[in-house]
Amino acid sequence: MAAGEACCLSDGHFAALGGIYMYNRRSSCEALSFGADAHWTSFAPMHDAGDHYAFAAVTKCIIVAGGLLCLSAELYDEVLGRWLRLPCGFPHNSGLVDICAH
Repeated sequence: MAAGEACCLSDGHFAALGGIYMYNRRSSCEALSFGADAHWTSFAPMHDAGDHYAFAAVTKCIIVAGGLLCLSAELYDEVLGRWLRLPCGFPHNSGLVDICAH
């Protein structure tokens, strides 16, 4: 995974989100557990493949918004184990490259 984003989940796992591999944008998500049994585990992919987006991990959720070629917004609910779409329609795209129609 390259040019993706990363954050810590509320359970202490390190998560790698999206990115670019061999010129293809990815929606995959993996979490690394630490300790004697350290390993990577895949979790639900994002709805939209992307990279270079803004993100935040807050109260058992990851919020991902914007991106280099797509202005979508999603929320990963750690309790439900799935991504939920958030309303699109950013007020402007200053500094952002393109807008996706969803």
